Parts: sequence; structure tokens; C-alpha cells
Amino acid sequence: MASDDLGIGTRTLRGIFWAYGSYVGGRVLVLLSIAILARLLSPADFGLVAFALIITVFLDTISDLGLSQALIIVSEEEVEEKADTAWTGGVALAMGMMILTAALGPVAAAFFHEPALTVMLPILSLNFPLRALGLVHQAMLQKRLDFRTTTIVQMADVLVRGSVGIGLALAGAGAYSLVGGYLAGSAAMTIALWAVLPWRPSPRIHRADLRGLLNFGGGLTVLATMSAVVSNADYVAVGRVLGTTELGYYTLGYRLPELLIVNLSVVAGLVLFPSFASIERPALAAAYLSALGYVLMVSTPMAIGLCVLAEPLVLTAFGGQWLDSIQAMQVLTAFAFGVTVSIPGGIVYKSIGRVDVLIKIAIPNTVLSIAAIVIFVDEGIVAVAACQAATTALVALLNTTLASRMLGTGWRRTWAAVAPAVVAGAVLAVALILVATVIDNPYVTLAAAVPIGAVAYLGTLWLVGAEALMKLWRTALNRT
Repeated sequence: MASDDLGIGTRTLRGIFWAYGSYVGGRVLVLLSIAILARLLSPADFGLVAFALIITVFLDTISDLGLSQALIIVSEEEVEEKADTAWTGGVALAMGMMILTAALGPVAAAFFHEPALTVMLPILSLNFPLRALGLVHQAMLQKRLDFRTTTIVQMADVLVRGSVGIGLALAGAGAYSLVGGYLAGSAAMTIALWAVLPWRPSPRIHRADLRGLLNFGGGLTVLATMSAVVSNADYVAVGRVLGTTELGYYTLGYRLPELLIVNLSVVAGLVLFPSFASIERPALAAAYLSALGYVLMVSTPMAIGLCVLAEPLVLTAFGGQWLDSIQAMQVLTAFAFGVTVSIPGGIVYKSIGRVDVLIKIAIPNTVLSIAAIVIFVDEGIVAVAACQAATTALVALLNTTLASRMLGTGWRRTWAAVAPAVVAGAVLAVALILVATVIDNPYVTLAAAVPIGAVAYLGTLWLVGAEALMKLWRTALNRT
């Protein structure tokens, strides 16, 4: 892979830029649909669907045991041969998950004291086979770094999910409008994947291939399972102890941090994993530092903007009935930022086959996170959000420290990589706080904060990191 003086390949950086830009474009449409649904539905409706998604999202992390993701490290010559095994195994596992999820409906209804889950979970369980049919196609696009095509697929999901959900809400379907949109989006995404990728699976399993894929995918599944436990422990605790309405506030409070910040970690991981896997070990340190710097350049202004402007954003996008979600959103933004900071280091471990390092980090994080949430859940959704943010900050620090030691980068080189984003972020925070303090009207606040914040952040970034900023700009214009 060609690389520049900052250590990261132009193709990789362009992949991150394109993937995140397209992802955000799609997420803007998601945000618009959520804004409409937030005015049509109640916090209790959002909370009810969140109950069901706790179970389906958790089971989704183990739905194919990492078989599709394991294809990314398979040589190009063997991909299509092993893909048949990954696809067949994944679909078979998805059918099992569908049956299990449907059977859990009455159990979940009794645990969360929500009888509607008895019907809702069996309906949502259809998402497992709908998604499984396209998981291998998606992994193939990821392996090829073909994020332009991936964008088409994601847009199909977003547009269909939003339009179906809004249509059902207008028809009076209530919480089931969210469920219907979710399933329709998954179906549209799978259909689009089959349309854009000519590969067609043969339903067969080769035992030798299955064993090899599971050796790598199994480790990823263990890691994903612990991550899912941490990610859903707060929802379980809030819903079980504080009730459906509070869970609705908490769920919406996480929407913007998820859309703008956590999704950056998702797309960065999608691009960096295959890219880092193709880099020789001596060049990995420079690539890691470069990736960390660019990820922070994008995520820092998003995080600061959400923290400072949470109130006008919520009032403008969702309406006054969601005021109780604002403080939780601010704290969950810190959580989302910690997740993003951890990504480049985590991808390094995966790319060199050291998933065990991530598992060793995840175990104490899982225990600490669950213990903190159980202790503080009675204090409300803001306290639960703070538990998530605090434990994630510790993991981000540990992840960065271990990656620096493993790659021999040292704190001085690491600071040099992240300093431009940190300094520019501090200036941005001051500018936005001044705007929010002086202006009371939420619409006017946002109208003024966006240009003022952009000038403050980009201007400072130009002063302290002009070279990195120019490279990002050239990449955006598709110039080397």
C-alpha cells in the first residue's frame, strides 16, 4: 500500500473520508426521519421498541459468529471459495437466532413488564435472516474498500426505513411503525447488496474452511459479545428500574452522539481493518498515528458541538417533549467520543491477530461498567450515562497506552498526532459557549453557532496543523 509522510495511505484516508461523508449523509436522512417520528410518537413508544432491540441487537452480535468478518483477512484467491461456507453458516445461525428471539418474547414481556413484547419480538426476529442473506456481500465490499458502492446500499436502507416508518406512524401504528421501518430497511439493504455485487453463494459448508473462519471470527464474536453487554447494560437497567418513558428519553439522548460520533468509529473500523491488515509491521506505527490524528480531527468538533449545543439541537429537531433527554445526551456524547478514540488502537490489535489483547481489556471494562450502572441506576438516566462515559474513558486511555507501547510510538509522537485536534477543539468550545450564552433562541443559536464554530475550529486547525488539514482537503477533492 502506498503511503505518505504521515504514514497512512491516501487510499485509506480517502476511504475513511468517503465512507464517513456518505455515512453522515445517510445519517442526516435518518435524523430527519427520527425528528419526524419524535413528533408523531411518544417517549413511551421509543422506549418500548428499545426494550425489544436490547435483545435483538445483543443476539445480532453473535448471529454469524464472525464468519463474514473473518473473510477480510482471507487471501483474495480464496475469498469466493470460503465465502460459500461463511454465507451458509451465517444464514443457518440466523434462522436459529430468529427462533430463539421469538421464543424469548414472553420472557422479555415478563421481565420488563411490557406485554406488547410478546408479539413485538417475534416480528423483530425476522431481521436476522433478512440481514444474514447479505452479510457476506457486505464483507466483500469492505475487503475491497469499495465504500462508494456501500453508500448506495446504505442509502437504500435509510430511505426505505425512514419512509416506511413515517408512513406507518401517520397511519397510527404507534411503536410498530419503528419496527416496520426497521425490517423494511434491512430487506432493502440486502436486496441492494445482491443487486450491486455479482457474487452468488452456493449453499454448502466445507469443514476445513469453517474451522479456519471460526478460529478468527470466534475471537471477534467474544469481543463483540462483551461490547454488546456493555452497550446494552444501560438500556436494561434504565428500562427495568426507571421505566419505559425514561428509557425513551435515554434512547433519544443517544441518537445524535450515535449518528455523528459512534458511526465515525464504525466507518473508521470498516476502512482501517483491511487497510492495516495489508501494511507491514514496521510501517504500522506511522499509519496508526496518522489514523488517530485524522479520526480526532473529525470527531472532536462533533463531540464539542453536541455537548455545548445539546439544548437548542433537541428543541429544534425533536421538540419540547424531549427536554429530559438533554443532559443524558451531553454525557453520552463523552461516551461516544471515548469509543471513537479507542478505534485505531483496537484495529491495530485485530490487524496483527492480537484479538486477545482486546478481550483482556474488555473483560474488566464489562465488569466495571455493569457494576457501576447497577449501583447508580436509581439516580436517573444522567447517572447511568456518566457510568458509561467514565468506564469508556478508562478503556480509551488504556487502549491508546498499550497501542503506543506495542508500536513503540511513545507519548511525544502520539501527542504530536493529536495536538492539532485538541487545540482547535479547545478554541471551538470557547466560541460555542459564548454563542450559547449570548443568544437565547434555539434556532438563532444554531444559525450563529455553525458558521462561527466552523471558522474557529478550521482557523485554529490551519494555524497548528496546516499540513494535515491540507491533506484532508486534497483527499476530499480526490487529489493526491
